[in-house]
Amino acid sequence: MAEYQSCAPRPSIDNPEQKSSEREGWTSHLSRSRRGLAALSFAESTVVPIPLETIVVPLMVGHPRRALKIALAIWLGCLAGATFFYGIGLLLADPVVHPVLRAVGLEDDFKKIADDLSGNGFFWTIFLVSFSPVPMQLATLGAGTVGGNPLVFLAAIALSRGLRYFGLAFLAQVVGTRIAHLKIPKGWLVLSITVLLLAGWGLMQLV
Repeated sequence: MAEYQSCAPRPSIDNPEQKSSEREGWTSHLSRSRRGLAALSFAESTVVPIPLETIVVPLMVGHPRRALKIALAIWLGCLAGATFFYGIGLLLADPVVHPVLRAVGLEDDFKKIADDLSGNGFFWTIFLVSFSPVPMQLATLGAGTVGGNPLVFLAAIALSRGLRYFGLAFLAQVVGTRIAHLKIPKGWLVLSITVLLLAGWGLMQLV
């Protein structure tokens, strides 16, 4: 009888903590995926026009203890992407860069930023564009096209994006720690902040 009872199926009992853990699993996995975060940052610094902060800021707030590691991963990914576009501008300006920009109607904007990069303001032009929440692809391509000093280029990118990403990480640690006391499921928290940031970015594009 004892053996029969031990083998009998037990009724499933809903565990709220287990369900919450399953919902939060995707945010935890993404916040730990340094290669995935670096790849997202590489894409944002090259071909994706949507600001990376719409994804990583919610992750930092939802997982404040990992905020600095997230910042480091996306910082390295950004440096790789910026270096890649610098190389394209340096080596493929005439056969690739100018025809593509002409086709998408960005050649005039590119010429303007290239003029700024050709003067004495090379470092500060790269720094300001990289630090501001605007796509920096034209600046990285332009830096290579005008043959700017690669070490100065990397220094400007590293400093500006370092201040931007690690500054956000420190703020997220403060805010995220306080929000954690509200006991909001991390999956819903990250998703809600992401939707709000994307909506804000979309409205800015319409203005």
